[in-house]
Parts: sequence; structure tokens; C-alpha cells
Amino acid sequence: MKKKIFSIAAVSLMSFGVLAGCSSGSDSAAATKTKTVATKEELKPFGKYKETVTYTVGKATPGIPKLPKGQTYEDNAYTRYLKETLNIQSKDKFEAKDGDAYKQKVSMAVASGDLPDIMAVDAATLRQLVDNDMIADLTDVYKLSTSDQIKAMYDSYNGRALEAATFDGKLMALPTTQNANIPTMLWLRKDWMDKLGLEAPKTVDDMEKILTAFVQQDPGGNGKGNTVGLMLSPSIGGMYGSLFQADNILQTYNSFPRQWLEKDGKVVYGSTTAETKQALGKLADWYKKGLIDPQFAVRKSIEDLIISGQAGAYFGPWWTPDYPLNSAKQKNANIDWQPYIISKDGSGTITAYTQNPVSEFYVVRKDFKHPEVLPKVVSALSDKLRNEDRNYQPVVDFIKEGGDRGAPINLMVNFNDATAQMYKNINAAVNGEKDPAALSLDDQSSYEKIQGYLKDPAKADANQWSAYMSRMVAGKLMAETKINEVNPVFFGQTKSMKLKWANLTKLEDEAFMKIVTGQKDLNYFDTFVDTWNKTGGSDITKEVAEAIKQK
Repeated sequence: MKKKIFSIAAVSLMSFGVLAGCSSGSDSAAATKTKTVATKEELKPFGKYKETVTYTVGKATPGIPKLPKGQTYEDNAYTRYLKETLNIQSKDKFEAKDGDAYKQKVSMAVASGDLPDIMAVDAATLRQLVDNDMIADLTDVYKLSTSDQIKAMYDSYNGRALEAATFDGKLMALPTTQNANIPTMLWLRKDWMDKLGLEAPKTVDDMEKILTAFVQQDPGGNGKGNTVGLMLSPSIGGMYGSLFQADNILQTYNSFPRQWLEKDGKVVYGSTTAETKQALGKLADWYKKGLIDPQFAVRKSIEDLIISGQAGAYFGPWWTPDYPLNSAKQKNANIDWQPYIISKDGSGTITAYTQNPVSEFYVVRKDFKHPEVLPKVVSALSDKLRNEDRNYQPVVDFIKEGGDRGAPINLMVNFNDATAQMYKNINAAVNGEKDPAALSLDDQSSYEKIQGYLKDPAKADANQWSAYMSRMVAGKLMAETKINEVNPVFFGQTKSMKLKWANLTKLEDEAFMKIVTGQKDLNYFDTFVDTWNKTGGSDITKEVAEAIKQK
């Protein structure tokens, strides 16, 4: 847990025949650079190859491998499933730990020109590979070798996911999707609210009254000055789907820090707008009144205050009952954290920016004879295995034994509203409207815990409580809250960003912190914006505008 419309042109019968029959080195007059030796039947999403197809991958691994005894990344429940289903076998050209180690391996492969057949890359590397003509055009094989379910998942992002991988009308990669994490919710100690006779909040003003009561009246019995109101991360304007951000307050002012937006026909950086200045003024007022954690600028562990019972409020996504509230519930079975949606006018309709729909991209080496393997693997693992073969015992056992990263390609695709769908499916099972056996493996596990909670909430354990609160209560809010979406226009990296972005981000964090904590008055925001522009922000804004035009 821990989410522009794109359409594929229909392939003509002539180009299809050439695509299905030509070999990797032929000089075909087909209107596509994609070449494969696959037959028409083998090109189908679940078509099984007559002869085993072996392909190499760049494998990202967790820090500590988690594989059942006797299994490896090249030979495990997932690779065996793909062998049985498609007759394909992966070989690891390189393995590297997630993060810098993996990126270094990718950089070395790109620099040497010795790429694996399939590997994951970031947006900047994707652009480099496209510019140097090192990867395959996947437009046709996406059309022919991707299941309808996977296409529907990509389509649920209104084309934004696939467009991020499209250059000059050609699909050059398949993206891993990030389903929607909005709305983020206000989590409050309802047991404290009940003790003080406070009603559920609907507006920012309602929230302020609750925070004031928490801090001044100490309903948790922590002692004068020891009860904290709103917990915040030092990175004030962060990312939806994260814990302890202030975005829910900022959005009521139409402030969207860290996001590239289009306003009045021009590209603007959300952290530099007049709306953000106003929002920071509200946070500064709350800090001055003692409603925000006075130590948030230097707090090492926000979670500790929540678990110990000293904190009364924070912003977090739907899954936060699993962490850190599960630990808080284990420590004190009587606590009652509940999620709420606050809006500017109390209507329950909120304005929120949508996150980057893509986390990474999977590319195929240009001269690989079977480029269709990538969409076929994605279709097999994220569609067929997840639905038709969800009870495939070797994978079920792999998961139960704590296995991780068994799939040769970690390309996860899901619907943009996957969390809302999760709630609807589990709720239907709870209400007897859906067979629990038809749920996904993860949802079946959640369903069993939720049933345990509903049987006797007073005696439910922390795991049963957290499953109910996250999947049923918060999930319901995810499914039913009306959102006016603001779509950022750029998520990539420009030339100047590589050199200047770290310093500009530091400048922004320091300026916001000084304003909120009262070290500088609100007008210091104008000084920050001027400095930001002069030290690279203005140049980067122009580059972002140009990059958008090129797409």
C-alpha cells in the first residue's frame, strides 16, 4: 500500500499479417518498427507458445530476499505459472536491490548498450532510451497481446497513464500504475470528541474548534501541555496518499504545493501561488494558537505520539488503520480513531489534485524477437492469475509463506478506483450479495478479519479492527466522496531540474517552515517566490512548459 486520453490506432489486416509473420531482421515495408516471430495465435494475450520463449530481465529485489525454501527469482511459483500458461521462462540478466543499486545497474546497461530484454526504468531514462532509439515501439503488440481487462485498467486513468509512455504517437513502454489515493482523510480521536461532546467536523472551522478543545481540555489525560492537536510532517506540502501532510487544509484554498499546474493558459508551480500564501497563513495561525504539534519541525517519530495516546488528529490515507493505528489499538483497546472528510463549505465535496498515475515504466529492448512478451506477462499476472486462476495453489502457498517479488516483472496494473472497488466487493460479500470465494486473495483475508470484527466489535483484536476501519469505513469514504479533480500537467524531470531541483526544494521547505512556525511573517512568502525564480525556478518553469508542448 505503502494511484490525457490515449487511444491505440487499429492495426490494418496488412500490417497485422506482416507483424505476425516477419522475423527479427527482415526489411519489411510494414508501417511499424515492431517485429516478432510469434504466430497469430501466440500473439493473443493468453496464447501459449509452441516453443519455449526465454527472455532476460533486469530484476529489482527487496533488501532481504523473501522466497520460500527451494525457490529463486528465476524458478518460483510465479515463473512456473507463466511457464505453464504461456510457455515462457525468464532469466535474470542482472539483479539489484531497489533504489540506487538498481538504478546504477540500469545506468550501466544503458551506457554499454547491453540491455536486458525487459527492464523497469524511470521517466528520465525512458526519454533517454527513446531519444537513442534503443527500445521497441509497443503500439501494435499492446493492441494485439494485452487482455481486455488490462486495457480497461489503463483506460480508467482517462489515458493519463499510457500517455506518459507515449512519444510522437508511439507507445514506448508499459507503465506501472498508481491508483487514486484521494481523498486523504482527517483522522480524529472520536473517543475524545465524545468525552467533550463534540460533533463530527465538516469544515476547517469545525476542525479548528475540535483541535482547540483537545489541546485545552486534555481529554486523553496526558497532563497539561502534553496533548498534541494536529500532527504534521516537516514537509508541509507533500503528496496525497502520504501520512501527516497538510494538503487537506491547503486544498480548501486551492493550494497545491509541489504540483505543476496550468492556470490561465500558463504553467505554474503550485508552491509559488497566491493561494498557497493564504493557506500557509492559516497554518501559521494554528501553530501560533498551539493547535499544531509545537515540535513538528524536529519531531523524529510522529507515530510514537499516536501510539502512546498523546495525539488527537492527523491527515492520512484509507490504509492508516493498518499503520500506525493498529499498533495504537494493540496498546490501548479503548481508543476510537475515526476518519472524516472536511471541505471548504461543509458540503462534503472536495477539490484535490490527482497524483502521478505512473510510478515506473517497463521497456523492451529494440531487437528482442518477442516484444509481445511484456503485455502477455502483464495480462497473465494482473488479469488471468488475479481473476480466473486466483486459487492457483502454488502462488497461494507462496503468499502464505511470506514470499515477495516472485514475479519476474513487477509491473502492477490496477483500476484507478481500485480502493473503491475493494470496498464495494468486500461490502457486497459482507451483505451476502457476493460469494466471498469470488474475492481476490487479499480481499478474502480482509473479509475474514472483518467478519471477526462484526461478530463482536468489543472483543475484536487489533487486526480485525484495522481491517474493518480501513476497508469498510475509510473505504466507504473513498467510494462515496465527490471530488473536483485538479490534474497536474507534468511529473517528469527537466534538464535544469537535475542540477537545481534539490536546492529549490530545500529553499521551499525552509521557507514554508519559517512561515508556519512564525520565524518569518507571511510576507516572507513573496521573498521566497522571488528567490525561487531567480535561482532556477523561472528557467525550470519554461522547460516544463516546453516539455508539455513536445508531448
